[in-house]
Amino acid sequence: MRAFATMASIAVIASGPAYAADPVELSAFVAIPRPAPTATFQYGTAAAQGVDFFLPNGAGPHPVAILIHGGCWSVTTAGREQLRHLGGALAGKGIVVWSIGYRRANEPGGGYPGTFQDVSEAIDRVRLEAVRYNLDLQRLVFVGHSAGGHLALWASARDQLPASSPLYSPNPLLPRSVISLAGIGDLKAFAPMMPSVCGPGIIESLAPQTASTDPYAEISPVALPPSRVKIVMISGVIDRLVPPYVAHDYARALRKSGALLELVDIPGAGHFDLVATGTRAWEEVSARILSAVAVVP
Repeated sequence: MRAFATMASIAVIASGPAYAADPVELSAFVAIPRPAPTATFQYGTAAAQGVDFFLPNGAGPHPVAILIHGGCWSVTTAGREQLRHLGGALAGKGIVVWSIGYRRANEPGGGYPGTFQDVSEAIDRVRLEAVRYNLDLQRLVFVGHSAGGHLALWASARDQLPASSPLYSPNPLLPRSVISLAGIGDLKAFAPMMPSVCGPGIIESLAPQTASTDPYAEISPVALPPSRVKIVMISGVIDRLVPPYVAHDYARALRKSGALLELVDIPGAGHFDLVATGTRAWEEVSARILSAVAVVP
């Protein structure tokens, strides 16, 4: 495990005035046009074990955003295709997008450990394309929405897993920073809400209960000492699914860990505004992504 010499730095930013428009509803989010990716890659035999790849114009070297979709860790919602519009938007700003799929908690092979092993393998798979596409993996950001926010936070700290864990990777690819959009940093604290938000059985598959071990010790970001990665937690102030207090509670838990963490609360934004192009919330999010990989708009 790494020692941390820096003190935690936690900033809370309220971005801009309250919105005049209503928050984006699920139906409007689903209706957003989604372009086809430049290419797709499979890292396993299941349909979910794939990656959407969006390549910007120009020779590079290209910074990279790894996107991790949400959807309650459930196969009943759309997979990586739900973020294809963000892939197109970010590629248009000069960023390579590596948008990963993974087996969800309630599909064969998903849950613990499969979901987490998939996320690791899908992320590390980008190394195989780095030379071919001139990718600059020193300018790398993880971006996850909702359940994907939890997985992005987890993936950015997976170098802290013990070697005895089935989730351990010997040389995990880590980002410069991780941006969690309505993500969950403390899965144990969020677990009581899971049945009403995501349906029955999801948390039991992600965190199977045993008598001898803490089921959250390897899968809840708050349980892992954070790596030296900047963490940005972005919340919509009127998000009813993952309210801002979820991010704030996680930040409080990290105060003594040495983490560099920033909280961003966006007034007037709901759960889907953060990943809906054309909203003021997405303007804020995309600016954070560009800043994370040092791209000048």
